[in-house]
Amino acid sequence: MKYYKYLIVTTILLTMISCSESNQVKIGFLVNKSQELALQNLNSFVERAKQLGAEVLDKNAKGDDALQYKQALELMDQGVKVLILSSVNSISAAAIVREAHTQDVIVIAYDRIIKNCDLDYYVTFDSRKVGEYMAKEALAQKPTGNYVLFWGDKSDNNADLIKEGVLKVLQPHIDNGKINVLHKIYVEDWSGINAEYEMDRIVRLTSEAKVDAVVTSSDGLARGAISALKKYNLLENVFVSGQNAEKESLKMVLAGEQTISIYKSPKKMGYSVAELAVHLITKSDEELSFNVNDSVYNGRIKVPSILFDPVVITNSNMKNKIFSDGLIKMQDLNN
Repeated sequence: MKYYKYLIVTTILLTMISCSESNQVKIGFLVNKSQELALQNLNSFVERAKQLGAEVLDKNAKGDDALQYKQALELMDQGVKVLILSSVNSISAAAIVREAHTQDVIVIAYDRIIKNCDLDYYVTFDSRKVGEYMAKEALAQKPTGNYVLFWGDKSDNNADLIKEGVLKVLQPHIDNGKINVLHKIYVEDWSGINAEYEMDRIVRLTSEAKVDAVVTSSDGLARGAISALKKYNLLENVFVSGQNAEKESLKMVLAGEQTISIYKSPKKMGYSVAELAVHLITKSDEELSFNVNDSVYNGRIKVPSILFDPVVITNSNMKNKIFSDGLIKMQDLNN
């Protein structure tokens, strides 16, 4: 008799656990690449989502847009109600949004807009401001001279937005002749190797002209440019910008090789997107700690958007601006 009572109680508990798990909020997160920043964003998102009682199912397409579409279908089959999408291709990813809507799944574009579709939300750091901040820092240190401008991958809308921000600040100084642009180019796949090749070529083709500033749109591009300049012993007193506050570039900022990086806090963005996703699923009356008070046109609609403000990182403010997030510590930069 005791055995049967035990069996009944156990069955009830297992049923309760099963029901609890089946009712748990499920969120899908599709990552594009296994880069430092992408993983920091994912980890921050997962941390906050778990705090809010949600389960996160994630997959990494590693630059393959066809694979990302397949992964999206798999996550929807597993019951996710919101899909966070860091798209491989901002145009082809529209197919994921359309399919998600047939299954009543909400899509939040993460860091890169998805074009020409009825996208639900877009959350990112303001890429135009990234470009503006880079250019303002460059002008403050190099108000005249020869500039090299490296944009990111042409297929990435963020590359164009950064370019717009940079030129908004620099163009008047280019027009009046104070700044001479030696070279400007989009760099395929945001590749540091490609940036190093281009910088090497620029140095050889313009050997008579000293490079005063290299405004690059990412830390990887900055490291490539720095490598080429060091090869020719031309790095000294050259302004070099980057973006993403990657560990290797932060080491270069501390060493005085890279002048600035732009920090887009993965914790701030990951936490905020997790809160938004859970809020959309649970339809909670509790107010969010941020406002969806902006919009970005994606070629079809004005997408409700959250645009966070990036932060300029120098060797003097790194401690207060980055280490406080807890994702990177000083000892990480000493290795």
